[in-house]
Amino acid sequence: MVYPEVAQAVGDGLSWLCYRNVTFSGGGMSLTVLIGAMTGEVATVTFDRCTWRDGAVLLLLGNAYAAVGSLNIVVTGNTFRDALLSPEGGFPPHTNITISGNRFTVTRPIPRSGLALRRPSCVAMNGLAISNNSAVVLSGNVFQTVTASSSAIHVVGSALRVLWHSVFAVMGNAFHMAGGNTTLIYLEGSSHSSSLSVLNNSAVVIR
Repeated sequence: MVYPEVAQAVGDGLSWLCYRNVTFSGGGMSLTVLIGAMTGEVATVTFDRCTWRDGAVLLLLGNAYAAVGSLNIVVTGNTFRDALLSPEGGFPPHTNITISGNRFTVTRPIPRSGLALRRPSCVAMNGLAISNNSAVVLSGNVFQTVTASSSAIHVVGSALRVLWHSVFAVMGNAFHMAGGNTTLIYLEGSSHSSSLSVLNNSAVVIR
């Protein structure tokens, strides 16, 4: 299935959302998952074996006050070719985000509404915050860049926050970074604020 080249928001009133073997293509294709609009004791979002290409954007838009008991987001077996995966904002307690077995290739900056990305990036995180027994795990992915000043994972502007018994982990990935001044994990930050905050028995694991 090929998804139309439109900007669309999904998730309103849902507790379960699944896309499998769908192609998202084009610079006008932006799919926003509205976590704050989801409901249910256990909310689940799955993207399985999808293809994202030619400027398409997947935005996982968090909301720390979402009316869900727990949240599971799985992005697995996808192909991102000059496309962007972008988790943003605070996520509710007991969130597990698994990004595994995907292949990312980027040759240019991918524009995203509301975010100034000046360097080619595979994953762009803006103000990502997890807390209260939550986890974000990136494992078994392949990241490939072919342009100078590229980054595999880019923490844009607002700090990455890992709080209250939570874990952010990047483990067992393959990085093929061509060109000069490339960065596996680029913490943008500023001279006025930190770009990473890890507190209250939480951890960041890079392996």
